[in-house]
Amino acid sequence: MLNNTSVAQTDYSPLSPQHQGNPYEFYARARKEYPVFYSPMLKLWIVTRYAEINQVLKDTSRFSSANSNLVDIEISPEVEAVLKEGYADMPRPSLVDNDPPGHTRVRSLVSSVLTPARIAALEPHIYATANALVDDWINSGCVDIISNFASKLPLFIIGDFLGIPRQDIQTVKKWCDDWLIILSGGAPVEQHVGCARSFVSLQHYVADILKQRSINPQDDLLTGLLNASLEGEANLSTPEIISLVMQLLFAGHETTAHLIGNGVALLVQHPQQLEALRQNPSLAVNAVEEVMRFESPVPGLIRTTTEAVELGGVQLPKSARLQLLYASGNRDNTQFTEPERFDIHRIPNGKHLAFGGGIHYCVGAALARLEGRIALEVLTQRLPNLRMVPNQEIAYVPSIIIRGLLKFLVEWDLRA
Repeated sequence: MLNNTSVAQTDYSPLSPQHQGNPYEFYARARKEYPVFYSPMLKLWIVTRYAEINQVLKDTSRFSSANSNLVDIEISPEVEAVLKEGYADMPRPSLVDNDPPGHTRVRSLVSSVLTPARIAALEPHIYATANALVDDWINSGCVDIISNFASKLPLFIIGDFLGIPRQDIQTVKKWCDDWLIILSGGAPVEQHVGCARSFVSLQHYVADILKQRSINPQDDLLTGLLNASLEGEANLSTPEIISLVMQLLFAGHETTAHLIGNGVALLVQHPQQLEALRQNPSLAVNAVEEVMRFESPVPGLIRTTTEAVELGGVQLPKSARLQLLYASGNRDNTQFTEPERFDIHRIPNGKHLAFGGGIHYCVGAALARLEGRIALEVLTQRLPNLRMVPNQEIAYVPSIIIRGLLKFLVEWDLRA
């Protein structure tokens, strides 16, 4: 049996500036020397190699997705009192944090609404939204592409798709973000109380919209989820739809925002590939896949063992919590040729893990790909000589489940 090396325990510091700047050197060493190791700081077993990650993704009986919060949290009495003002059974497991048979039912109901045809029909709206955002600042010659484009585009699209009015979408996003603060732990009780109030506000807000949709249906995803039905299965309950709204907003906004932001950053740092994309916009399809592989917006998610199990030569106890490092698996040379090279001409082999795998493969992958493709097309076609503003400080979101830039300044030539 292999042991989780003490070097790995002390070297793995995912929130340090050094690691955030370049985690990939550590990942390469870990895959070779200690592919499965324990992090006392995170209280997680870290899985770095493609083979073991894929093994876990396919084995839902021994590796559970339930209760897949990053930390074990204790709800204070003050927070619990606030939460009682909402739905007693919230939050409910839905997609990311659920196992069969519950996951099977929810995913089937969501998939009956989130169809390929419905997503494809969004293309003109995504183009229009992307171009309208660029119109706001194209004459300035310089912009923070994260806050002014990469973050706004997917937030507006998922909000419109769900049926949340534009004037409410920033508030709804804040309510979802506040709940994530509670799940991350560590904040003062007073902040958790405020975040709990946000969570209750979100519950009542979505419940009110669902009541309106039951009387006056609309052509939006909330109406679709409300009416989704499968023979022999119960319809989605209000608490389940609220949980889905939270997960769809996070997955449909945060991760796609960083797909776009990471893509722009990579392209301007590889100007020959940027020019190739400008001359041949059809390369955007490949570019999205390569960005997802090379700088995965979600570095890794959590599983919990349901029994003692051996993984990568390491014996794991029952109830061990694991982080599957997709970002590391996506640089594994057993699966990808020259994995440390960014290349939008790379022919996708369908193996990257950025959307997860198995039964939990991202239900919104098609939408993310569509938004990413359109975003890269619009930016490279409309911004002549697009380039990175020199000498700027590069900082990443301080998170172990998100890989993305806090800010990224770009500039371009103004047309005469």
